[in-house]
Amino acid sequence: MKQLTNKQKYLQLCANENYAAKVPVFAQPFWLNAVSENWNVTLVCDSNENIIAALPFCLKGNLLTKRIFLPELSFYQSVLFFNDDLRIDDKNKFTAELFRQLPKTIKSYFKFLPEYFDLDITNFGYKKEIYNSYFILKNQNLLNLSTNHKRNIQKGFKQRYIIEESENNEASFSILTATFERQQLKTKVNLKEFMKVVHLAKKHQYGKLIDCLDEHQHLLASVFIASDAQTTYYLFGGYNTEFKNSGAMTFLLHDVIQTSINQQKDFNFCGSSKKTIAHFFEGFGATTTDIAIWKKEII
Repeated sequence: MKQLTNKQKYLQLCANENYAAKVPVFAQPFWLNAVSENWNVTLVCDSNENIIAALPFCLKGNLLTKRIFLPELSFYQSVLFFNDDLRIDDKNKFTAELFRQLPKTIKSYFKFLPEYFDLDITNFGYKKEIYNSYFILKNQNLLNLSTNHKRNIQKGFKQRYIIEESENNEASFSILTATFERQQLKTKVNLKEFMKVVHLAKKHQYGKLIDCLDEHQHLLASVFIASDAQTTYYLFGGYNTEFKNSGAMTFLLHDVIQTSINQQKDFNFCGSSKKTIAHFFEGFGATTTDIAIWKKEII
């Protein structure tokens, strides 16, 4: 009987209802297929061939240009453990085994889940950077809203804003990408790539594109969220500059956050290095959490 590859074993695990909930959305096979032309996984298994730990990773380039990268539409690329009773020493041991199996590349980039911040892979030539993200935890029933956020939310109720899943994906995408243009940044995701991920996220019930409209059906703001069993992720958001003072972005995010809490999921704003955006997140009562980014470069 032909032995299964690591990828085939991982696909079986993700299809198993007993394990699927432990796999974050960015490590789900359908997501990896959508964001990367080439991905694989390293595994650690027990004597019965049960998977203890996994490390899905995305590749691009070949030979002298091969590198492990974090896709634009993914927030994490992290080790995963499927045994809840592991000690930190065991996790470091299994992490080392996962990294030993990786192919040789000129560059590597990983962003670990917050619960794995204390893992150490410096022995493999990686350098650690600390990134901050903003979280609202699922047990935070009462949001500590800023005065300005409260005002904008009330404005949305008063003017009868409508929140619904996007029916015009191209218009929503234009709103989202306009945010990057205002910051003089260029998004590396085109409409076709974006819609592929949105379609699959919706199909597998792991995400959606959501709009906020006024009574006259003007598109005021849009967000793209991804979600898994534990967390809702705010990946992209933007507002219509023609209605800059509508408060719609605050109204829309507040609704999405409340839905996440009602579903007993943490809400992850997915960080920002800009102080104005960080201040906006903090206005919802979000608190910072440290996340480890591990980089390696061979020149």
